[in-house]
Amino acid sequence: MARAVLAARRLLLHAADHLVPPEVALFDHTVAFGRTRLLGALAEHGVADALAGGPATAAELAGRLGLDADSLHRVLRALAVYGIVRLDRRGRFHLTAVGQPLRDDHPRSLRAWVRYLNLDSTQAAWAGVGDTVRTGEPSFPAVHGRSVWDHFAAHPEEERTFATAMRTFTELDAAAMASAYPWPEQGTVCDVAGGVGTLLAGVLRERPRVLGVLVEAKGVLAEAEAYLDAAGVRDRVTLTEGNMFERLDAKADVYVMKDILHDWDDERCLTILRATRAAMPEGARSVLVEALQERNAVEPITSLVDVHMLTQTDGGRQRSVAELQRLIREAGLRPGAVHRTGGPGLIEALA
Repeated sequence: MARAVLAARRLLLHAADHLVPPEVALFDHTVAFGRTRLLGALAEHGVADALAGGPATAAELAGRLGLDADSLHRVLRALAVYGIVRLDRRGRFHLTAVGQPLRDDHPRSLRAWVRYLNLDSTQAAWAGVGDTVRTGEPSFPAVHGRSVWDHFAAHPEEERTFATAMRTFTELDAAAMASAYPWPEQGTVCDVAGGVGTLLAGVLRERPRVLGVLVEAKGVLAEAEAYLDAAGVRDRVTLTEGNMFERLDAKADVYVMKDILHDWDDERCLTILRATRAAMPEGARSVLVEALQERNAVEPITSLVDVHMLTQTDGGRQRSVAELQRLIREAGLRPGAVHRTGGPGLIEALA
């Protein structure tokens, strides 16, 4: 979605705040956490999927889903305040256009994202943001005693929910990224820590003579087989087990890393970039796909994602072009072109 459209929406919301006394507007902001939790309840119990077939009362939905009818009615009525559902005079709830992406089968489903946000581990880390502001220490390891990645390793179901959510966002961005950057007409593109290869598949569909390499952990590569096969590009992709912190056994013309560096502090970003540099032939380039955040600019989504990184990762953050290019230089690479899209930026690093 274009940044200009999001900025315009934000301006309209700010304008709406000026229609009421400041304390009323502020009160509305204070209960926003409840909206997230209510959406989580719908996502957990598949209520949006149950409404996909048409309007229904809470009692009808509760009978199908094994829920309490009165509690469900109250939750859905509250979400009608935000336009997620609509309540008619006969007591039936209708799923609105805004509520449709809560369906599991929606082509742009955000159900996994909503479920991830409502995980106890995610919410507990957010609850620690007050201490983070005081100490500067990231919330997740301070609250849970380990990194989010170690937590996911111990809770594979949560990791799958997170991975599905991240894949959805890549799918939403993939077309813009595939068309906004001058990917080679032939040669090899390596997707470093690219999950099941969502972005790589998008690039290969745009460039039918290009080959791909996907570097990931062994377990992820097994899942990537099916995804790339369904995308129609499996025969052009080499699956390579690897660790982006240690060594990449992949020779390519372009190495792409989407939303990798924002998960890590500068020191570990340099480790990743140096491992990539060691694998790159002379003349190759890396493309860092990152939502750009200038220090004194307010971005409708990126500024909020940046705080999510503050609460959930070990020193991760959204960075500016200058900050990314400094890391590129320190890793022994040369900054190249900067390509901006309606979403993330694509920052080149040249061998």
